[in-house]
Amino acid sequence: MHKLLAATLMATTSIFGWATALAQVPAAAAASTAAAPAASGPAWADPANWRTVKPVVTDDIVYATVPHIPNPSAEASANPGTPGGIRPPLPNSGPPGSMDMHLDVYQVPSDKPTPVVIQIHGGGWIRGDRPSGSGSFGPFFAAGMSVVAVQYRNAIDAPAPAAVQDVLCAMSWVKKNAAKYNFDPNKVVTWGGSAGGHLALMAGYAPASMDPPGCTDQPKVVAVIDMYGASDVAESLTFHGSMDFTHQWIGLDLPLPPVAASAATSTAAPAAASTAAPAAASPPGTPGSAPATAASGSGNPDGMPRVRPQAPRWPDPTEAVLASARAVSPLSYIHPGLPPTFIINGDHDTTYNPTQSYKLKAALDAAHVPNEEDIVVGGGHGNFSPAENQKGTILWMQFLHDNGVF
Repeated sequence: MHKLLAATLMATTSIFGWATALAQVPAAAAASTAAAPAASGPAWADPANWRTVKPVVTDDIVYATVPHIPNPSAEASANPGTPGGIRPPLPNSGPPGSMDMHLDVYQVPSDKPTPVVIQIHGGGWIRGDRPSGSGSFGPFFAAGMSVVAVQYRNAIDAPAPAAVQDVLCAMSWVKKNAAKYNFDPNKVVTWGGSAGGHLALMAGYAPASMDPPGCTDQPKVVAVIDMYGASDVAESLTFHGSMDFTHQWIGLDLPLPPVAASAATSTAAPAAASTAAPAAASPPGTPGSAPATAASGSGNPDGMPRVRPQAPRWPDPTEAVLASARAVSPLSYIHPGLPPTFIINGDHDTTYNPTQSYKLKAALDAAHVPNEEDIVVGGGHGNFSPAENQKGTILWMQFLHDNGVF
C-alpha cells in the first residue's frame, strides 16, 4: 500500500457516498476557494480538503439536441423508476421527436487551464441522469480539476449505441468550449460507475468511426476511471445480474412471453446459477468471481433498480444481438496507446460478472496500456465499506497524478 494512502486512511473515515463524508467537513473549511496543502502530502490526498474548493457552477447547458429513437425492447419492459439525487427533467426546446441533452460545468478557479473530468452516471443504461450536486467531486476539485457531468439517452430514449454517441458529443462540446470554461483539452479524464464506467471506457477507447456527425473533433482522453463497468457487453447479455437491462439497451429483441419465461426459469435454473464463473476460471492471481447468491450490499450508489426480473426473461441472444453488443464492448477496442485506465470492482459483484474486470486488465496488460486494478475483497457492485471507498478514491487520484494528469 502506498505510504501516502496509509497515512491518509489513518486520518479520516469515509467516502462514497462521498456526499456523506464531505458533509462532515466543518463549514468554515468549506468557505475557502483553494485547497491548502496537506501536512503530510498534497491537498488532494487529504479528505479534509475535499470541500475546500468552491467551483463556479453553470448547469443545464444544452450540448446537443438528438432524436428520440423507438426501442421496443425497453418499451416492453417495466418502468425502472427514477433514482434519487439526480437532476429533474427539463422542458425540451427542440422539435417534436427530439431531446435536449444537458451537461453541468463545475469550473475550478485557476489562472491556467485545468484538467477536466467527464462524469458519466450509471443506472444500467436504462435510467438516471446527472447528479443534483457536486458532493462527490471534491477530490478532483482539490487537485485543481474541473468536472463536467453529462446526460445521455437511456434505453427508453434510444437503443445502443446512442448513449456512447451522446457522451462523445459531450466530449466534443468540452473541446469546443475549452477556452470559455478554462479547460485544458489535452487533459480530459472520463469517469463513471456501472453503466457510466462502461461509457467512460468507451469514451476513451472507441474508434473515430463511432463519432456521430458534428461531434468528430474530440479532446485527448488522458485517463479513464472505470468503477465496476462492463467491459464485455456480449457476456452481460447472459449473466443473471445484467441480462435484463443489457437486452433492453441493445434493443434488438423482445422479452419472452410470461409463460415461456416461467418455463425457461424452471428448466434453466442450474444454468443461471452457474453464470458466475468458479474461481478456477479467473485469471491467475485474481480473486474468484462471485457466486450467484453473494450479497452485494444494501446501498444503491449507482441508481440501479433494486428489484430486477428473475433470469431468464429474454431469448438466447442471436448473432445479430451479440454483434451489436460486441460493437459497444470496450474489450473489442484494446490496442497499444489507449489512455491509462484505473479499474475498481468488488469480487462479489452480482450485477456484472467480476471476471470482466480481470479480463479487461489482462487485455490492457497484453497491449502494454498503463493500468491499475483495485479489487475489493467481499465487495459487491459498489456498496463498499467507507474505508474501501476512501482507499479506492485515493488510489485513483494517485494514479492520475502518477500518469501526469495533474
